[in-house]
Amino acid sequence: MVVRIMTQFPLDLQTVISRLDALEAEFKRLRQSLMSVENTSVSLDHPYVESVADVLGGEPVIKSTRTPVRAIVERWKFGENIDEIARSLPHLRLAQVFDALGYYDDHREEIEKYIELNRVPAHD
Repeated sequence: MVVRIMTQFPLDLQTVISRLDALEAEFKRLRQSLMSVENTSVSLDHPYVESVADVLGGEPVIKSTRTPVRAIVERWKFGENIDEIARSLPHLRLAQVFDALGYYDDHREEIEKYIELNRVPAHD
């Protein structure tokens, strides 16, 4: 019976090696795609906020934009309400503005650092 099974499924060493090579190439491609995902930091808690090394030096921004979270936070700190912020930044949806403020609440120290780094000195 073993002989009959082997004749039904002949082992061609070249075929096995070829298939293993194809699997290895696929694993390599998947590993590279995972590494590129690691270079883009997207929080599951904040789906509209990302940090990408090539965008504003990795400063947290609204996903797929160059609008930094700090810009939204600064408007809010100056007294604009959520609706006013969304109207003044029409490329953003209300959910993105809320998420930016939620991100600030969870990462206050980080965003305050970016606010300080981007502060324009007052002329005395």
